[in-house]
Amino acid sequence: MTIPMRDQSIAVIGAGLAGTTLTERLLEVGYQVTVYEKSRGTGGRQASSGLSEATVDLGAPWFEPVSDKFRSWLEDRPEIQRFTPSHRDFTGLELDPISVYLAAPKQTTLTRNLLGNAVFCSATRVGKLHPGSEGVAVESDTGQLLNIHQAVIVTTPAAQAEPLLAAIPRFAEVARSAESIPSWVVALGLRQKTKKSVDLFSGRHPLLARAICNSSKPGRSAGPFAETWLLEANPQWSAAHKASAPKQVGAELIKAFQSIMEEPLEIAALRTHRWLYARHRSADSAEYLWCPKNRIGVCSDWLAYTDSEGAWLSANHLADKLLTNLKTVSINLRAYQDDE
Repeated sequence: MTIPMRDQSIAVIGAGLAGTTLTERLLEVGYQVTVYEKSRGTGGRQASSGLSEATVDLGAPWFEPVSDKFRSWLEDRPEIQRFTPSHRDFTGLELDPISVYLAAPKQTTLTRNLLGNAVFCSATRVGKLHPGSEGVAVESDTGQLLNIHQAVIVTTPAAQAEPLLAAIPRFAEVARSAESIPSWVVALGLRQKTKKSVDLFSGRHPLLARAICNSSKPGRSAGPFAETWLLEANPQWSAAHKASAPKQVGAELIKAFQSIMEEPLEIAALRTHRWLYARHRSADSAEYLWCPKNRIGVCSDWLAYTDSEGAWLSANHLADKLLTNLKTVSINLRAYQDDE
C-alpha cells in the first residue's frame, strides 16, 4: 500500500521540550507537523502525573535558566511563572534563595501548549525510519507503516534514538556513545502538613538530591492531601540502585525524608518512578544533527548539553538551520539535495 506524502510535512519523534519547541518553530512558518510520542501525554522529563486526585510534577520540577536567551523566552511565555522557594539544606540550615521558572498549573502545560495545532499521535512507539525517494517512511515498533513524511526529527533519549538512526551510522554512533544517568523519584501525598515550612531541601546527602514540596509551587493543589512532596534520589545512589525494586526504593527514600523532617509522616499515597534516561553525558559537541541526503535530524539534550535548557537550545539551533537553508516553506527533495 502506498501512502501519499503530505505537502510540507515534518515528523517529530518525542513530545518533550526539544520536540515541542521545534514543533512550535515549524508551525509558525507554515509546516504541517506530526508528533509521535510513546507516552499518553507530553512533557518527557517535564512530565506531570496523577497521585490519587492530585497532580504532581514527576520529572524536572522547574527551570533554572543560565542563558539570557532561555530566560527571556520563559518570561515571555503566558503559562510560565517565577517562583522563589524557601530553601534549606538537609541539616536544616537556611540557604540563599533561588529564582526558578515553572509552568502552571503543571509542568506539562508548557509542552502541551507548544504543540499548537500539530497532529499529536500519543501512545505511539516508532520502531524504524526508512529514508527513500518519496520521503522518510515512519514505521511503528510492530512493523506498521504509520506515514511518509518529507523529513523526520528525532528528539528521544539517546538509547531510544539509536535504533531510529540506523540509516545514518554516524548518527547512531553518536547516540550510542552518550551515557545515560538514571534518577529515582518518589511522589508523596501526606495526611498532615509537615512542621518545617520549607519548599526545597537540597545539598549533600547519601541518598537524596533534593526534596520539593510540590503543593507549594504556584498554581498547584494538594488535592485531597495536606501536602504533596517529590523526593529525588541523587545520581550516584540512583545508579547504584538502578535495578532495585520500586517498593524498596520508595521505602529507602521515605525513611531518609522522615529523618530530615524529624517527625513521623502520615503517608496517604505514594508513587515511585525510575527515570532511566534522566540525564546524559556526551562526548560529542554537536548542538544538533542533520543529514540533508536522508532528511533525518536530531535535537536533544544528549548532544552538547545535559539539561532542559540544553534541549531547548538544541531544538532552536536545528530550527534555525532548517528555516535558514530552505528557500521556501514547502520542503522538497531538491531543496535537500541542494543543501548537501
